[in-house]
Amino acid sequence: MSTPDKPRFRQDGFRWGMSRRGLNVILRHIFGFQIEVEGLENVPAGESLIIAAAPHRNWLDPFLVLLVLPGRPRIYFLGSREAVFNTWWKKLLLGALGGVVPVSSEGRLNREALETAVQVLRSGASLGVFPEGWGHTYDPPDQLAEIKRGVTWVAMNANRRILPVGLAGTRDLWRGKTLRVRIGPPMAPPAEGSRRAGEAQATRALEQGLYEVLPPQPPFVEPSLRPWPWLTSLLD
Repeated sequence: MSTPDKPRFRQDGFRWGMSRRGLNVILRHIFGFQIEVEGLENVPAGESLIIAAAPHRNWLDPFLVLLVLPGRPRIYFLGSREAVFNTWWKKLLLGALGGVVPVSSEGRLNREALETAVQVLRSGASLGVFPEGWGHTYDPPDQLAEIKRGVTWVAMNANRRILPVGLAGTRDLWRGKTLRVRIGPPMAPPAEGSRRAGEAQATRALEQGLYEVLPPQPPFVEPSLRPWPWLTSLLD
């Protein structure tokens, strides 16, 4: 595998700061989301990490992670070129944000995504991932799908710790919805050279760690009392 170590991914800049401020205004003030965050003390200052968030049930999830976690090191997400960058206005929006890197989501062994993930981390940035993989939008919001081994492969090859982040409340959205984020302590990558056995053990540990930080679902609200329910499918 060839992954150059040159700093292709910018760590700061005016656009990144403006993007975070804009997200805060949109999510908290315009959409009125009530965001509850636990465990920020578990985020080590200045460390390049793999931020493993689950369950991933809505377009909002990466934006929520970008908003609540510290802005340094900068966080990049990998986005499906086929599903996320499939219209001109999505390309324009995500290009303006500058925190989503398009990769192919086709195939079981996605070499492009794995190599890009390692490159992001070696640049000094943090990498946001959804370790359940693609296509779990309609799964239960309080359960995890199978955690993919690729996350721990990246952790081993980039020598980065994994930060488990649990999400709740994002599948069905409306104005004023309560969203919950809970952050656990970082987890060590598999030992170098441990190969599949080490990756499998670390993947099981990550799954357990994610279940431990999974927040409770917010209170149920009758559909007739939900303002702006179209927020659920805003970026579909």
